[in-house]
Amino acid sequence: MTELTMETLTCRIESGIARVTLTQAERGNPFDGPFCRDMCDLSVELSCRDDVRAVLLTAEGRFFSVGGDIRSFLKDLSQLPRVVKSWTADVHMAITRFQRMNAPVVCAVHGDVAGGAVSLAAMSDILIAAEGVKFNAAFSMIGFCADSGSTVSLTNRMGFSRAKRFLMLSEVLEAKDALATGLVDFVVQGAELTATADAMAAKLAAGPTLAYGAIKRTILSARSEPLEAQLEHEAQALAQLASTEDAREGLTAFSQRRKPEFKGR
Repeated sequence: MTELTMETLTCRIESGIARVTLTQAERGNPFDGPFCRDMCDLSVELSCRDDVRAVLLTAEGRFFSVGGDIRSFLKDLSQLPRVVKSWTADVHMAITRFQRMNAPVVCAVHGDVAGGAVSLAAMSDILIAAEGVKFNAAFSMIGFCADSGSTVSLTNRMGFSRAKRFLMLSEVLEAKDALATGLVDFVVQGAELTATADAMAAKLAAGPTLAYGAIKRTILSARSEPLEAQLEHEAQALAQLASTEDAREGLTAFSQRRKPEFKGR
């Protein structure tokens, strides 16, 4: 087992799962300079480790995250453009790595989510929310546009028109409504959230990690690539996977009518 302790979060790596917990509960787990740096550093660490086959993102406290630290914004408004560029440089790189890394990301949301944290949750491959949780991007309420990859993750999950309405009107979506829009994948009772998320992470950690990574990256490229280029991406990814241990194990297990034992190789 490996434990990483940072200023704003912790990470415990065990049995193929990196359990990431936001730990600024008393402040509502806000997005600030230290948090953005921690997320960037963590994304580098996890994306370089072969023993990480799934990531489980959770948070302590009443809120999952209140989003951007407004108090920090107000300290010196003349420096706000520089602050915004600095923070987004870190958190955007983190989100890029999490979306492109092989290990699937599961996010378990137990409390309300606002601002850039909506995108942080939405960038996950599997988003599980407790009943009653509320999602509010809130950017336009304070005169800002979306960041943290919201324009990508929300449009991918909700569709262009629905995501635009959600952002422009600063709509508040309860978990059941977020499920209907595609923002959330599963809604469970609060008492079942931890067990459900743990089971999902464990299932993914036992799966074909390299294939998961290829699925993530080819799905992402489908939004921007022309048809011929996208089909070539699929062909290249498939050919690369054909030489992996997991692909051979999957085919052998299928022919032998047994459950495959994937190793992430």
